Amino acid sequence: MAETIEAFVDKLQADGVKTGREAAEKIRAEAEQHARHLIEEAQARAEKIIDHADAESGRLRAKTETELKLAARDTVIRLQEALTRALQGLLAAAVADKLNDPEFLQGLLHDIVMQYVRADTEGIRAVTINVSEEMRHQLTHWALQVLHKDLVTSGTSVDLHASLAGAGFEYTVSDGTVEVTVESVVEILSELVGPEVREMVAGAVTGANEADPDR
Repeated sequence: MAETIEAFVDKLQADGVKTGREAAEKIRAEAEQHARHLIEEAQARAEKIIDHADAESGRLRAKTETELKLAARDTVIRLQEALTRALQGLLAAAVADKLNDPEFLQGLLHDIVMQYVRADTEGIRAVTINVSEEMRHQLTHWALQVLHKDLVTSGTSVDLHASLAGAGFEYTVSDGTVEVTVESVVEILSELVGPEVREMVAGAVTGANEADPDR
């Protein structure tokens, strides 16, 4: 009977150890499976975060590049406008200086009037010149003594008026009036020089970009 009890006890011990081992193995396997699941979830979340960060980085980079291009374009436009204004200011000063010079106007008006007289294609008999009041005082003697003398044989008369506000002159021949003022001359000169200035600015910007490809 004692051997039977001892054998039974040994069996219980062996079954207990086996059951404990099986339970421990099951727990270990479940823990490993849960750990692998957590790792896979963490990796998936990390990849998702990286993909989102890459997409956001690309979007910000594209936005930044676009903004830089627009800023560069606006800067070039403002530079061109500033250069144009500076050029117009220089031209206006130079043109006004010339158109306020009585000797320059005398020579220019004389050439204009004599060209019309020599052409005489429309039987011109009168030329009206309009200047400022101050310039009229300075040109009156010249108009009466010099220009009138050159026109005597052609039968052409010249009327000198003083209703122009600024520097320069207007002349009317056969109901057609031509304006030669600071504004009109600067406008014409600006149209001629403006494209060259814009081309110079564009060339300078292109050269700078080629010198620094990361810009």
